[in-house]
Amino acid sequence: MNRLSSRLRPACTLSLALIGCLMLEACATNPVTGRREFSLLSEGQELQIGAESDQAIVGQYGVYDDPQLAAYVEQIGENMVPVSHLPDLDFHFRLLDDPVVNAFALPGGYVYITRGILAYLQDEGALAGVMGHEIGHVTARHGAQRYTQQALFGLGLGLGSVLSDTFAQYAGVAGGAGQLLLLKYGRDDERQSDQLGVEYATKLGYDTTNMASFFGTLSALSGEGGRLPSWASTHPDPGERYDTVLHLTGLQQQQVGRATYRRNREEFLRKLDGLTFGSNPREGYVADGVFYHPELAFKFPVPANWKLQNGRTQVTVVSPEQDAAVLMQLASQANVGAAADAFAQQEGLTVQSRKNLNINGAPAVRIEASIATEQQTQRVVSTFIERGGRVFIFHGLTTDDSYTQFRNVLIQPADGFAGLSDPSRLNVQPIRLSIVESTVNGPFSEFVSRYPLPAGAEVDEAGLALMNGMSLESIVRPGQIMKVLVRGGGGI
Repeated sequence: MNRLSSRLRPACTLSLALIGCLMLEACATNPVTGRREFSLLSEGQELQIGAESDQAIVGQYGVYDDPQLAAYVEQIGENMVPVSHLPDLDFHFRLLDDPVVNAFALPGGYVYITRGILAYLQDEGALAGVMGHEIGHVTARHGAQRYTQQALFGLGLGLGSVLSDTFAQYAGVAGGAGQLLLLKYGRDDERQSDQLGVEYATKLGYDTTNMASFFGTLSALSGEGGRLPSWASTHPDPGERYDTVLHLTGLQQQQVGRATYRRNREEFLRKLDGLTFGSNPREGYVADGVFYHPELAFKFPVPANWKLQNGRTQVTVVSPEQDAAVLMQLASQANVGAAADAFAQQEGLTVQSRKNLNINGAPAVRIEASIATEQQTQRVVSTFIERGGRVFIFHGLTTDDSYTQFRNVLIQPADGFAGLSDPSRLNVQPIRLSIVESTVNGPFSEFVSRYPLPAGAEVDEAGLALMNGMSLESIVRPGQIMKVLVRGGGGI
């Protein structure tokens, strides 16, 4: 297939790149610009890294369990590939079960849309523009460029923490795939992808005006903790992007020359009916200093002021200064002895002690060990607990110098691990989007009074207005299709 061009030529536009091409045979043509570029990633490596990273991402976040909605998102992406600069590349589109407002792409044609971003988009044209933007990162080879720049200038690809190597090892994303996940696109990359997103979507007949409006939403969300990914600071200013995308939309529509362009607002919103909004408490939540997991029926205490991140395959609890952490995972072994043995036999691990324990009626094994790294020695206290036919692992990590200070805190979650039987904790249901037709002729503040927000909604009335592309003062008309939030189901 005619994928990323990897035909090597002994020429490049820059003298340093010329030397690289001659010595390393590492020049390739950028599909978007047509220019020759120096790259440390070949076509085959991009495909391999993308595939490896895809496994890690799906394992961490999970694919959202709505086959019809996932197929709808995938079809929009597939429709866009033939009008892109890599029409023969085998793209893969995933709808992730993640509440964060996010979309991203990896080399090799892997594009990810979160359920979180869907809740804040207003129509299919906006979704097409966002997906086109991510396709643009792939076709312009931004991932390969950033990888090459980082490697050439010795900026490093780690997590930026003294615990980085150990975190990567236990999170299962070590190596090239895990490193690539941590790279950040620059502002110029984002601007180019904005242009490509508008171009690709417009060629399919979409009106990307509300892609521009979405950047106003991003500007408002940037002041809300947890709604935007941490790399948002590397993107251009949302206000700038609004103006730019609106301008590009007009230019592209003139160039393509269609009589009309579609937004498909109602069809898009109807597809969102029942979409899980915010964190899904069925998969774990924190309340009153305790982490509860209704699906797996367990709980454990969270150290005071430590930050918990709940992933599909791992729960991570990090100290305020990010100098210690606890990672909780499920073991693949059937009993605590086998799980502890497998861990103790890892290369580079030196076991200092091993004890058999009983934790709240469950058999357990605790291992304290050291891990030699290039930077310094790190310490881990690992507790293996067998409950309900599963083996749960708690890895407490810090540096050797800080181990005495943190040890009691690192074992606190494991020592408090217990089964969950409280019906009020077990039966909690997620909040979902419901798509309704307005009967109000007045400001949004009047509309929302008819649909009070459920407890724990993670947004206020102004936030719900933002989800609808409005403010509290915006006028809502009878029959207008709107998003509201309900506990446990959709379709009011």
